Amino acid sequence: MKLKEFFSKINKEKVLNAFIVLIIISLYVAVAMFLYSNFRERKRQELANGIIDKVDEEISKNDEDNKVTEAVVNYGGYKYTVLGKIRIRKINLYQPILKENTKGAYNTALVKMSGPNLNEFGNVAIGGHNFMRGNYFIKINRLVNNDVVEITDLSGRTIKYYVYEYGITSADDASYLAQPDNENERIVTLVTCTKGGKQRYYVKARAK
Repeated sequence: MKLKEFFSKINKEKVLNAFIVLIIISLYVAVAMFLYSNFRERKRQELANGIIDKVDEEISKNDEDNKVTEAVVNYGGYKYTVLGKIRIRKINLYQPILKENTKGAYNTALVKMSGPNLNEFGNVAIGGHNFMRGNYFIKINRLVNNDVVEITDLSGRTIKYYVYEYGITSADDASYLAQPDNENERIVTLVTCTKGGKQRYYVKARAK
């Protein structure tokens, strides 16, 4: 074998070995990220379930004649102002609704963005993250007309809202947050980000 061919073969083997090592490292990183994502989501869901338990405790103290709209609860060493909870059976979503419109609140549960108190007349908007994993609002794009959104407030009153509109709009458009012309309408609007925050996906549902 000529010297040039010998060194060429060695270089090819080095490149191949380096490529294999890179693949193995990439697989390790991918598995580690997957395991961490599962762990983080499990912990976040445990936190959300714990807050829902606190919501249920507050509901047990009240009734429909007792117009309590919010309550401060302690869980996991943190304080949260809870407003109620939301259930969407079609997409297996069951989450507390928090008052704090902060990054920490969005990383914990769903958040009231604007509008009246839960289950009152008007349009109340509820925001949630759209992560690749997790029980946020990633699946609300599966909702279609007449799918049911259940909202329970702290008085224990549960109202069913039926989807009638959904779509994508720009981050600058807030028309979906407008209050209805009919003063006797109850509307809930679910909102999440898409396209890296450049757009909004919204679902509107109306109580019958």
